[in-house]
Amino acid sequence: MIIAYSTAPNETVAHEIAHHLIQAKLAACINVLPNIKSIYHWNNKIVEDNEVLMMIKSESSKQQILIDTLVKMHPYDTPEVI
Repeated sequence: MIIAYSTAPNETVAHEIAHHLIQAKLAACINVLPNIKSIYHWNNKIVEDNEVLMMIKSESSKQQILIDTLVKMHPYDTPEVI
């Protein structure tokens, strides 16, 4: 089993991603944690954003397709997947 972490801009997007990954059987369970503050460097500026954290539980054999699917459907240019 693996746990992947990814952020989303809001709960609506996180729920859409979570439902898709669960329906596609790429994840067994996803916890959505609202109201996190992310501080990061982007376009030569320090940015602070409110985001939602997704903790995605899956099988290690599905890791790459999970990452590929998440990146494809994510609205960010460079989504975090850890």
